[in-house]
Parts: sequence; C-alpha cells; structure tokens
Amino acid sequence: MGYVCNQPYAICDTTICVPDKNDPTKMRCSCSVENGSSIGGACSTWEPVGIYMNGDGEWMIKAGYSVGQVTSTFSFAHAAPVQGNEIDPNTTPSDYQGDVYMKSCSNASGNGVFADSWNAPCTVLPQDINVDINTDRPASPYAVCDCGLVLNNSEWYVAVHGADKCDNESYCKDYIISAGQKHSTDLEIQKLGNYLADNPGVDPSQPYKIEYCNNCTDCTSNKSVS
Repeated sequence: MGYVCNQPYAICDTTICVPDKNDPTKMRCSCSVENGSSIGGACSTWEPVGIYMNGDGEWMIKAGYSVGQVTSTFSFAHAAPVQGNEIDPNTTPSDYQGDVYMKSCSNASGNGVFADSWNAPCTVLPQDINVDINTDRPASPYAVCDCGLVLNNSEWYVAVHGADKCDNESYCKDYIISAGQKHSTDLEIQKLGNYLADNPGVDPSQPYKIEYCNNCTDCTSNKSVS
C-alpha cells in the first residue's frame, strides 16, 4: 500500500541503471532529488536524514553528516500531464516543462528485467567532498539509489522522456531501467493523481495527471540476465 507524503525524496523515472559491482542482485540508479508530494511507504520510514532544502531552493548537507539520505518514491514531478503535453494553467506553473510518459514493456518469454526503485535507499553526496564536514554545504541534486534487480517479468512500465520514445522499438530491451509492475504502478498513479486533484494547493508545482504512451509499435523486450 502506498502513502502520499510531502517531504524530500528521490525519483528514478527514466533512469537507466547499472549493476552493482559488489552485489549482483542490486542495481545502482542515479535519481533526481525532489521536494513535495510523492507516493511511497509509510512517511515515517522514509524521512530524509542529513539533508534539507534552504530558502533559495538549494539542497544542503547538514553539518556533521558526511552524506544525505533519502528514499526513492514516485511522483508526477516530471510528468507530461495530458495528451500533447498540454498543461492546466489553474494547477500547473506556466513554465512547466515536464515531458515524462509511462511506457508499457513486455517480454513474451517472461525473461524481462528491470530495476525496482520503489522505497529504495538513496545517498546524496555533497557537491564538494573536501568541504569541512562541520559546516552545512551544498548537496548534489542527484542521489545514488540501491535498487533491486527484478527478474522474470512479462509486463512492466518504464517512464520515458518525450512521446517520441513511446514507439522506440529497442528502449525496453536494450537497457535495465528503473520501472514498476503494471498493476501496482497503475494503482499508485491513480492514488497520487486523486490526491493531487483533491488538494491542488498542496503541491502547485506538480501536475495532477500523468500521460501513458499510446499505440506503441513495439514495446517488447528480449533482455535477460544470466
């Protein structure tokens, strides 16, 4: 079950991940650090540690912490909210440039793989690792998330930048991407969308809809991991 929380988090949509050299069951994913409404596990289990956003909207590592820690969840922070990437001016800023769509992937033999970023632990490094740890210092806008490698899938969702990738014939099979199971992803998208639509003032920087790819010419994947 997902819970909508309003706090710092990492989002791994569109992230192409690489294997963890020390653990073959894990993938390392570089994910954007955001602040606002997202859906994940119980809010108390993914409160940020050692990181905050200052008054200028910059991420900072707290004095005494070598790194910041956040959790990867899911939001519409980068989403194309409706068909044609149009936005609702009543709920979305006029300069919003989100272009992420949900793309269906499939593997007829059931050998599809993806990286599971749902509730994954993530580390945020300071921009300069040589700055005195006893001072607050600027953090990277990206987190490195330790995601599980999910094997033997027949259908799953990935997120893609731009509608042009919706019909890309090789995207699903050529990469291991942060993704989610179709049924659970649909449920979380619906739940978060309802929350944002019912509470338009809670996160005005985020649309309340996300667009799915339509009419994929080839969403199949032949990728497998031995």
